[in-house]
Amino acid sequence: MVATLIRWLIFLHVLSAITFFLAHGSSATMAFKVRNETDFARIRAMLELSESTLEIMFVAFLMMGLTGLALPFFMHIWDKGWVWFSIVLMAFVFIWMVRMSEQTYKILRKLVGLPYRQGSKEYPAEPPADAEQIVSHLKNINVMPILLIGYGIPAVILWLIIFKPF
Repeated sequence: MVATLIRWLIFLHVLSAITFFLAHGSSATMAFKVRNETDFARIRAMLELSESTLEIMFVAFLMMGLTGLALPFFMHIWDKGWVWFSIVLMAFVFIWMVRMSEQTYKILRKLVGLPYRQGSKEYPAEPPADAEQIVSHLKNINVMPILLIGYGIPAVILWLIIFKPF
């Protein structure tokens, strides 16, 4: 019975991870493309596409987290260092990504005249900023930390889960 439950939890954990990364693909693509874009209508479209997948992304992330936290109870592996390290790394990625989005893409939404959020508060669209301010903001977007933290750390977590080094 417990073995079957563990298999289902692993299945749901992997499925939710796949769903999360699939849903997050639009945001990742936007991050790489938007910084070189000069057409403000295209910038708005990219930001809207990225925003359109947030709900499914967060549901999948929540499911991934819940199954990831449930599995150590059923597998009796809370004493393994790799479990705790994986949780700490995932929490770091989540917090870093939320803060980076607040400082980069939510500000860009406001600058190009889209509805935006600050924290959990939603604001209506305002008139767009001048082109020079938008271009300046775009030029300051550095995708290397996004790549290292958003792809590199989950790759390390996957390695920890598969190889269980400690």
